Order: sequence, then C-alpha cells, then structure tokens
Amino acid sequence: MSGFFPDIRAAEGALQQEAFTRWQAMGDLRRREHWRWTPLDALRDDARRSEGADYQFDLPDAIGEDFGTFTEADRALLALDDAAFAALNLALLPDALQLTVPDGADLDTIAALNIDLLARRLQTSRIHIRAGKNSRSAFWIDYRASRSGAQLPVITVNAEDGAQIDIALWFHGDAGTAQVAQAAVQQATDSRVRINALQAGGDLLRLDIHSELHGEGTHFAFGGVQLLTGKQTGDYHLNVRHLTENSESHQRVRGALDDAALGIFDGMIYVAHGAQKTDARQDSRYILLSDSARSHSVPRLEIYADDVQCAHGSTTGKVDEEALFYLRSRGIGYEAARKMLILSFLHEAVVVEHQTLADAVHQTISDIWLGDDEAAA
Repeated sequence: MSGFFPDIRAAEGALQQEAFTRWQAMGDLRRREHWRWTPLDALRDDARRSEGADYQFDLPDAIGEDFGTFTEADRALLALDDAAFAALNLALLPDALQLTVPDGADLDTIAALNIDLLARRLQTSRIHIRAGKNSRSAFWIDYRASRSGAQLPVITVNAEDGAQIDIALWFHGDAGTAQVAQAAVQQATDSRVRINALQAGGDLLRLDIHSELHGEGTHFAFGGVQLLTGKQTGDYHLNVRHLTENSESHQRVRGALDDAALGIFDGMIYVAHGAQKTDARQDSRYILLSDSARSHSVPRLEIYADDVQCAHGSTTGKVDEEALFYLRSRGIGYEAARKMLILSFLHEAVVVEHQTLADAVHQTISDIWLGDDEAAA
C-alpha cells in the first residue's frame, strides 16, 4: 500500500487491530483481480490525514438512532475477500451511526442523511441500518467531497422478515476528489431491498455491494447511473448471492460517458447449491458521447442449481441516430433531441419503488444531466 495514507498507525482494540492487519495483508491492490481495472491514483495524496465524518440527518420520528461500537455487520465485512477499504474504515473508525426502523413501521417520509467533506482529508463514515420485520422505509444518503478530499464510506443493511427498504446513494464531488464506498446487505425471508446509486463528479467514484439473500421470497434490486466527463472514473462492483430457494435479483446500470471518462461495471450473480427457482438478471448499457470515452463491463454468473432463470447482457454504443432523426422530423432541435434520448436512457436505471424517493432520484438525474437552470425551467 505504499503511497496510501502515511499517517495510519496500528489500531487499538481487537477488531480494529484485526482490520488493520487485514488492510496491511491486502498488499498492492493493483495486483488483485478485484481492483486491477480501477485506477486508484486519486487516492494517493500524502497530504491527507484521516478524520471521522460529521453526520447530518433528518429522520422520521419512528427511526431510532445511536452511535455504537462494532456490530456483527462489521465483523461480516472483515470476512469479505476484497473489501480492502472497508477493512481500512474499520481500522480507523471504531464508532458507527446505527439506525433502526421498528417492526411494522410504515414510513412515507424519507430519512435524509448528508455526509460532506470540506477539507483535504481522508474521511471515514459508517452507517448501519436495521429494517425491522414487516417495515417499510426509504433513505436518501448524499456523499459529497470537495477540496481534494477522499471519502471511504461503509453502509450495511439488515432487512428482517418482510421488510421493505429503498435506498438512494448519491456520490458526487469536485475535481481531485475520490469516493470509494462499500455496502453490505443481508436479507431475511420475504424482504425487499432496492438500491439506486448515482455517480457524477470527482476523479474516482467506486461502489462495491455485497448482497446475501438468505430467505425465500427475497428480492434485491440495484440501479446504477454514471454521468461522467473529463477523466473521471465511475465503478460499480456487485456480488449478489442467492443462498436459498425462490429469490430474485436485478442489476441495472446506465452510463453516459463523455470526453475521456471511464465507466466500469463488474457484476456477479452467485446461485448456491439448492437455491432452486432463482430468478436473477444483469443489464449494463453505456452511451459513449466521445471517441475517447470507454466502458468496461464484466457480467458474471456462478450457478450451482439447475432450476433457475439467470441472464446477463451488456451493450455499448452511440446515441441512436434513427431515434434522433425521428425526433428532429417532428420539429425538435438536434441538441434538445439528443438530451431527451439520453435522459430517457438514464431514467431506465431507477429501481426504487418508494414514490417520494423515486421522484427525488428522477429529479436528481435530470438536474445533473440538464443542469439546474434548464431542469428548473
């Protein structure tokens, strides 16, 4: 890890020490398959010093909040083979924000959290969400980095029997910033977890999601949007693991890449022995807006059951000229028609079903793509 975070010292406490040892054992990440395609140069800054985050949040009254030390979710993170920066997060940060949705709660109001970095620092934050049995809730979590800062967030979700939870994660920053996030999801019987992620701005934006579907009737959905320009890199890595019968998952990524931007999607669908009646799908699509923009998609299936429906697909191309011609023939100008087509394409990735949250995600995509002035009009 030479060149990364020179102020790190051996951590106090057994789990912190274990995490620190795990981080050191990772070695040079560029030699590990899980990380070899992600350019990590934006994280190399000797001037950064580590600090914890200042959590700003507005929660419905029903949601309990507390700050606590390590949980079982933290220990599960250390068991993941390639969760390098989650291990670093645990080594540096003993406390996490713990949010609890009570059993049976039916919440129309969104829980909103903002985690900003306004200095040249390496910021760690950790949020644990427990969705109680038969509850319904929605979370909007906004991560923003500026002034050459780097964020290493961790989010864990434990959805108990019958819980429904929708989450939107917005990663954005200024030039010279980096955001490398880890999310882990555990689902019990008949639970439904839907996550939307948006990446725009900053030099490096990467999100890893490790999802485990443990009970029958579970449903997991991920929708990722990447709006990248310049030399920005956006990266989604997903590992969705079906561990029992009758579960369902969907992964959907849409990217619009301009200039020399790089969009990455690496998605795994794992179906365990005996996990019959699994229905799992991946779909990643990119529009390249310049000749120097690039996309890199690695959809993968690992299946050990014979009564399943699993599929994956990946496409990369330019804006559809026939669709452009159709719109222009009806009096719409070239630039307006082009923006309409790309915006419609990006909205396909919205998977959250909580209506208020879905509206906010759609609006944010429009604001980013069209610009505030035009979107407001």
